[in-house]
Amino acid sequence: MQITRWSLATPNDYTQLFLLLHDADEDDERIRRLVTDGLHTSYIAWRHEQMVGAVVMRWQGDASEIEYIAVAADVRGKGCGKAMLAHIIEEARVRRVSSILVGTDNTAFGNIAFYQKCGFRMDHIRSDFFSYIQPTLIVNGIPMRDMLVLRYTLDRFAN
Repeated sequence: MQITRWSLATPNDYTQLFLLLHDADEDDERIRRLVTDGLHTSYIAWRHEQMVGAVVMRWQGDASEIEYIAVAADVRGKGCGKAMLAHIIEEARVRRVSSILVGTDNTAFGNIAFYQKCGFRMDHIRSDFFSYIQPTLIVNGIPMRDMLVLRYTLDRFAN
């Protein structure tokens, strides 16, 4: 799927952006805080005039982190997520970032496979990261407890 335009999020986008990011995190206050704190950069992927995806990044020179990545339900599985990651990886090259981290819960097998297909590799585990969610969610018979963190290492930088 072709993304026709990228933009940085503005306050005019927030209502729609927060709804889209709600798929990545049910904590609306945390979403609002990260998008508006001035420490994170929020990118929006557009297909014509439809917001089809968003990425919230915390940029740091050594290991920048994707805090949120979300794709609109009606365009999932059509290459939008891969295009979004390619955009972020290219931005990381321009910023001379050495690697990108992304985390997902230990039950999100589809997400884990997706990130690996995009070149991310297992890096570490944030044990009991989701302990704040009570009662513990059970997905596919597995308690959601830990965050699996994957890393994409950039092998070269933009000139």
